[in-house]
Amino acid sequence: KPPADRIRLVPTIQFEMFQNDKLKLKALTEAHGYNERDLHNIYQRITWDASADAKAVGADIAGNKMKPELQERVSRACSIAVGATLATEESPRGKLLDVGCGHGAIVSSLVEAGLTEPDMYVGIDLSPEMVRNAVERYG
Repeated sequence: KPPADRIRLVPTIQFEMFQNDKLKLKALTEAHGYNERDLHNIYQRITWDASADAKAVGADIAGNKMKPELQERVSRACSIAVGATLATEESPRGKLLDVGCGHGAIVSSLVEAGLTEPDMYVGIDLSPEMVRNAVERYG
């Protein structure tokens, strides 16, 4: 039975279901040697994979445009990043690593900022489905 202060918020049947699921989860984590961080990462990846197509389609429907104030900040950051990768007399051309690239939301901003060679950009993401969407959209 839920604690007295939660009875009005959580119906008893839902609380019992939660308790049963919690016990099942504990048994699974012990059986497979998972800790809380492992579970967090697993759930995060499942969530991102499940939403990958929806996020990419949503971006396409919106014309892959961000709100103007966000786009301004992203464009400024992309200009700085692309500028830092350009070859100079002292150093060869660098690469951009986009950690958490998702469906490639900033690729067009990087191109607008002067990213000219595809091999200058490396995008990685926890979700292979997000990366698949990025590759389908930008190559």
